[in-house]
Amino acid sequence: MKNTTISGRDFTDEEICGFVGDLESLPGGELTVSLLVGCGERAIAPLREFLLRGQPRGIFQPRQRAVEALAQLGAKEVLLEYLSREQDIPDAVARFGEEAAENTAARELSRWRTEEVYQFVLHLARRRMRVGLIETLGDFERPESADILLRALEDDVCRPAAEVALSRIAAQVKSVLLQAAGSYTADGEGSPSELQRRRSVLRTLSELSLTASDWSVLRPLLRDQDQEIALLAASMGVECAPVEEKTEAARFLIRRIDRAPWFVQIRIQDCLRKNYDKVKDVIVEQLVLRRRLVHGEPLVNQVVRVLTGIQSSQEQADSQEEGGHGKREHRTD
Repeated sequence: MKNTTISGRDFTDEEICGFVGDLESLPGGELTVSLLVGCGERAIAPLREFLLRGQPRGIFQPRQRAVEALAQLGAKEVLLEYLSREQDIPDAVARFGEEAAENTAARELSRWRTEEVYQFVLHLARRRMRVGLIETLGDFERPESADILLRALEDDVCRPAAEVALSRIAAQVKSVLLQAAGSYTADGEGSPSELQRRRSVLRTLSELSLTASDWSVLRPLLRDQDQEIALLAASMGVECAPVEEKTEAARFLIRRIDRAPWFVQIRIQDCLRKNYDKVKDVIVEQLVLRRRLVHGEPLVNQVVRVLTGIQSSQEQADSQEEGGHGKREHRTD
């Protein structure tokens, strides 16, 4: 009978199998993982048996721990074998639990940044949308993942991970993102998931340095029926459009301040502040116009209040900067 020694103690094969069974203990399962990893390669076979032959259940932590132990033991092939299986799990609770274990296995594969693992994860993600697969694709940071990451934006569970993954490769796949953003319908047609994808694509593009050529693709989105998409496009227009269109994009944003949801209002204000030097004349123009139209105290009007706040904060920042220059010049003299 084979023995394994940990901290001066010999463990038999039967005892190692017993440790695998102890993974079922929710309070002590984490300690058991460390114990099994300490047993070395001899723990791989019983862990594989537990994972591949065991029944999916709603209580998924034991199977997750088996995955974690196998990963720490370097048992990549077992994880690939496990994820390769096609399982039909009728019970919704058990299916949810098994997906949690699969996600853990997919995440653990990022330990091996090899071509074999990348191709496996990429092909599996095309067949089976799992957040763990999307996260691992993001860790590879390869532009070839763009198409599946764009698809993942339509999945409510996978979308946050796909957005992070796309942000890492956005500069490399800008043309793909622009194409995805430009595939719009002015009449508002399209499923809710497609709408979410387009919003996510535009948010990702808004973090990039865009050109006037890029704006030519985005310009039609100002007519989009979805308010958030139109406002995101206008924000990018303030950044990269030709001067005359930059001015119109700023007016577009200002006209919608009091009609946009609060989180979009914050984005509009941030955009106008960030690009104040580019849109200063528009802000002054709109303030003059709206103060004439407002009855009573001007600051009661939300648009006037927002624009006045942006103007005041910028004037204060300019004043502080000038004061700083004066002090430095004085010290030099």
